[in-house]
Amino acid sequence: MSRQNAHQPPLRLCLLLANAGKGLWRGLVPIVLLNSLPSLPTLLALLVNGGVSQTPTLADLVALPIAVILLVFAQGATVTGTHRLLQGSNFGLLVSMRLTWQRLPTLLGTAFLSGILVLLGLAALVVPGLMAIALLYLALPACMIERTDMVESLEHSGQLTEGYRWPILGLFLLTLLPIVGLGAVTGDFAHAPVTVMQVLGQEAGMMLFSMLAAVTATAAFGRLREIRGMPEAPQPLPEWASGKT
Repeated sequence: MSRQNAHQPPLRLCLLLANAGKGLWRGLVPIVLLNSLPSLPTLLALLVNGGVSQTPTLADLVALPIAVILLVFAQGATVTGTHRLLQGSNFGLLVSMRLTWQRLPTLLGTAFLSGILVLLGLAALVVPGLMAIALLYLALPACMIERTDMVESLEHSGQLTEGYRWPILGLFLLTLLPIVGLGAVTGDFAHAPVTVMQVLGQEAGMMLFSMLAAVTATAAFGRLREIRGMPEAPQPLPEWASGKT
């Protein structure tokens, strides 16, 4: 371990989680609304199929990419709104959604690149994949708050998480607990989903994971910027509020 890393302040997960919890509580309603959006295509597919289909149907195939896009959109808007909350402002649901819509192509590209790198790491060996998760954990907050491009977002995440990747990985694993808990309750680990209850359990778990992941990543982003001695990232303004044409 380098001398610099030996003397860097610790990333206190308890305080970080408390800060994230405060942001989650203050913005609970808009955060829940945003992170419910990715479940809508799946629920509509259930209605179209008349239940859970054992083989993928056209409705399932159409619902999947739409759900992924809505998931990334919800994450971006949650990051933006939570950042505003942690700076002492209100969540600003409509502003957060509009900002995310403007950044959506870059946000999708950032999420795609991060996902590919994580999958490659997991396919090669599990540990490199876990380290990729920690290294890229702040890519979406960087993209939305610092308004960086796809590659810059990955680079900024790597810079901010350097020396703190084990705590960051622990933070990520904590956000997986809702999926694990709901999966155990609804029987997702016993066999493939065959009931509506199992699908609803999966969707509820994913919604909780999406909420917690976005809020905790935003809190970690702010704390690591503070540790690095960076100035506080300003609240991004939409074009109509910033005077840009």
